[in-house]
Amino acid sequence: MPSWVIYSLLGTAITTVVIFIDKYNLTEQIKDYRGMAIYSAIVGLVVGTILWILTGYPILGFKDGLLVMLTGVLSISSAAIYFYVIQRESGSKVIFLLQLLPVMVLILAMIFLREEITIRKFMGFLLILIPSLLVSSMEEDKLKLNLNKNTLLLILSTFITAVSAVLFKFVVEVGSFSKVVAYESWGWAVGGLLLYFFVPGVREAFLATTKSLKKTALVIVFGNELFYVISKLLIFLAISLGPVYLVNVISGTQVIFGVIYGVILTLIAPRIFKEDVSMSGLLKKLTLGVITLTGLALIY
Repeated sequence: MPSWVIYSLLGTAITTVVIFIDKYNLTEQIKDYRGMAIYSAIVGLVVGTILWILTGYPILGFKDGLLVMLTGVLSISSAAIYFYVIQRESGSKVIFLLQLLPVMVLILAMIFLREEITIRKFMGFLLILIPSLLVSSMEEDKLKLNLNKNTLLLILSTFITAVSAVLFKFVVEVGSFSKVVAYESWGWAVGGLLLYFFVPGVREAFLATTKSLKKTALVIVFGNELFYVISKLLIFLAISLGPVYLVNVISGTQVIFGVIYGVILTLIAPRIFKEDVSMSGLLKKLTLGVITLTGLALIY
């Protein structure tokens, strides 16, 4: 098996774990989601600095540096919305909606890069969109299309992430990846600073949470944010070694990992993780997961 396949699968598996740990943190440890983005920003600052040193202290031009850091600012804004939703929705629903990212990227490519939309890509678009919206609205073992507040917010979060990804791709094309990656992490820190100083509710939530959390809980929070960075770097490494379209298709296995993890965690801690573990519910999610993977394959 090629190394890029292993890195892609490993990065995807870790990302799925991160989502469920976020669910645990925001159910058991942290009652106010607003402070979570600051923890992400702190990890971004530390990791960005370490990467900058390891890559030989690269210096970007003003324009490229500004664009890359803007991607980080957008990413932290997206994360702030994501933390709100994950506190209120099941992990598997969130994972399915996150698969809308390639759809959003495709739409942006059509608008700004004038990429041609083919029948195949349009079919892929539908095969991702419909299952994501259906799973996000699954209630009482029934599938129905219902765009509630949480669904719309996560779609907005995914769209912001797509804008960030397109900007990052633009800058990487004119500069090397090793020079850019540290600045992207610093962008998370800049976004966190903006939230901290200009959004009083975020600052108050972060300070109150930090004071009330035990040391072990803080280790879990920071450790989970570090795991997310590791998963992101593994996906980037896979892209650098293999075909980007196949890496994105493999990353779509997150929906399958999500169903498996959700079942295990619900059986272990049903008070925290409330996934549908009935046979009919699992079959529906697995079927929709396969349809989503097919849609990803068509798009790429």
